Amino acid sequence: MLSRPFIILTCLITCIAVLIGWEVHSSKSGPLPAGSGNRRTVRQVKANKPAFRPPQTVNWNLPVTVTGLKNKLSFPLSFSSDDEYVLIVNNLDRSPRRTKTISLTVNDTVEERPATDCYFENIPELDSVAQTSSLHHVSIQPRSPETGALVSESEPDQALLEPVRYFNLFVTDGDLSDKKQYTRLEARLIRQSARVAIYLDKQQKPEELAAGLVSDLIAQLENQVLDKINRECGPIRDIDGNGRFCILLTPWLSRLQGGKTKINGFVRPSDFRDNVAEPFSNHCDMLYLNSALKPGHQLLDLLSHEVTHAAVSSIRTAGGHSLPDEEDWLNEGIAHLMEPGYTNRDYRISEFFRSPQSYPLVISDYYRAQLWRNHGCRGAVNLFLNWCNQRQSNSRFARRFTHHRFTGTDKIEQLTATPFPELFRLWSLDLARQSLIYNTFQAAPNRPDPLIHCGRFILAGPAFKDWNLSDQNHTSLNIASTASGFLRLKSGNLRPEKRMIHVQGFPAMQLTLLKIQQTPQQVFLHAEHSSSESPADSISEFSDFHLRCSHPINSEVESIHLEFNGAYLSQIARQPQKREIIATAAPPIEQRSGLQVDKLESCTREEKRVTEFRVSVPRTSFEGKMEIESLTWKAILISESQQRRVAQFEMALPTLSPRRLAKSVLESAK
Repeated sequence: MLSRPFIILTCLITCIAVLIGWEVHSSKSGPLPAGSGNRRTVRQVKANKPAFRPPQTVNWNLPVTVTGLKNKLSFPLSFSSDDEYVLIVNNLDRSPRRTKTISLTVNDTVEERPATDCYFENIPELDSVAQTSSLHHVSIQPRSPETGALVSESEPDQALLEPVRYFNLFVTDGDLSDKKQYTRLEARLIRQSARVAIYLDKQQKPEELAAGLVSDLIAQLENQVLDKINRECGPIRDIDGNGRFCILLTPWLSRLQGGKTKINGFVRPSDFRDNVAEPFSNHCDMLYLNSALKPGHQLLDLLSHEVTHAAVSSIRTAGGHSLPDEEDWLNEGIAHLMEPGYTNRDYRISEFFRSPQSYPLVISDYYRAQLWRNHGCRGAVNLFLNWCNQRQSNSRFARRFTHHRFTGTDKIEQLTATPFPELFRLWSLDLARQSLIYNTFQAAPNRPDPLIHCGRFILAGPAFKDWNLSDQNHTSLNIASTASGFLRLKSGNLRPEKRMIHVQGFPAMQLTLLKIQQTPQQVFLHAEHSSSESPADSISEFSDFHLRCSHPINSEVESIHLEFNGAYLSQIARQPQKREIIATAAPPIEQRSGLQVDKLESCTREEKRVTEFRVSVPRTSFEGKMEIESLTWKAILISESQQRRVAQFEMALPTLSPRRLAKSVLESAK
């Protein structure tokens, strides 16, 4: 007979076996449904066995990403006699004014060597229209600042306007949060209409304004600007309750920052906030304009730009739907997008194209980043937002933009349904392709010519830095935060070869390779200053330059242009000079710029035509322009089929010897 302890032990073992069997059975039959009383499902973890995916074959005729696993990497690159590459280097670091350097070296390789610390893959093209169903934005209607009730967009309140008003204006170069940096000025009402009230700074008389300025202000705002911005972006809230949008004309805008800065107009977002005290807010829906303005197309572009700022400020401060202030780069970008012409952005686009690696795109606060009114930065965001708008052309991009509850890159990612690094890469790739279109004639034209004449400036796409691997074994490029550098890699050898490229980069570096085929249809330009030891130079009114243009045989130089570069060079000082080479029936006004052009010779070399010129530039063109950083020469080429392309070349500002006003007595006696 079995003992009691043995029976108990046997029963215990049997129970354990049953429990184990039940556990195995239940795990095979799938997980239990989740429930408040089912804790086993919380602890369950499903682990998948890692799957190895062989690398995809790379098509080098399409854009290729070079993904670095470290800051230092190497990769082989094959060259044939007519191959070149554009290496696009993006700096994704978003810290303002933080420039990074990429260094590259090259050496020949005769054996197949794999890439080190990097891999390649082709770039998936972005759909032309993003999925808008996943976007989140808040539609905001204007509300009364007192009651929060909706303000009617029909007939405005015809309340009596104050004949005299006082405004606070920041005029120094000090701290924005210091009350002492503001001045309080008195202004008088000089004209009003159904939706506009114009006040003039008391220190100036109405008769001192340009003839027709006040009438043009009223007409453009009432008939064009206000309705367009209301329709495209949204209405402006009536902050002070007088039924009209206020314009303040003041000469102070010609001497801001202690007299160092002159601007045409601006909008202060804090004026649209009721909870901000004076002098930091005037509690008024208003626009500040320079009283030295003149009527015309430039005024229309300016008003469209600034009224957009007013709409953005109004929308983002609406009661009950307060949104974060728009980051400066996006605020300026949407305002440029609303401009009907190019008078306020042609020189900014040209400056960005001159040196794209120098100008950041993403800047939340221009003033604190010391990039306020930086032309290149403004040109960058204008092109970027315009590119985004074109990809979203059927989705009311501007209105969704201004009403979106986010700002910064989060907003752009949602509006385009694309992560910012990918979007930035695709935009940079598009810029590189633009540059290639600008300087290459199409053998069989199947697309319209690119936009060459942009306002008063000539566009040629972003400038490439050339690196001839046969002549130089090392090069480097400095790239600002959220900026792109373009490096053209070429080989002078005629035989096919393979080179090993070694890269010393930086964190947040993004590399893209675009293979291009060298063709006789490309155009190139080179310029140099013609220095001379002749005593006559010291009394000459001109400085001479030698230009050499390489272009297809069936084309010729139509015109030559000179532009003055500088991130803060004034709009007036930047005015380009040009000279028509092909005679026209009615020479334009710019023909009187003073440039003198002599055609030296033209010859054919290796299926291309080389034309040389001597260009004489008046020395007065350089006087009074202390902020000139460099010169850019551009040549417009025209083919037999009337296609136009542009070649450009940037050069350092030449050192000009002091000019003598007259000949010496001994020289005159000879």
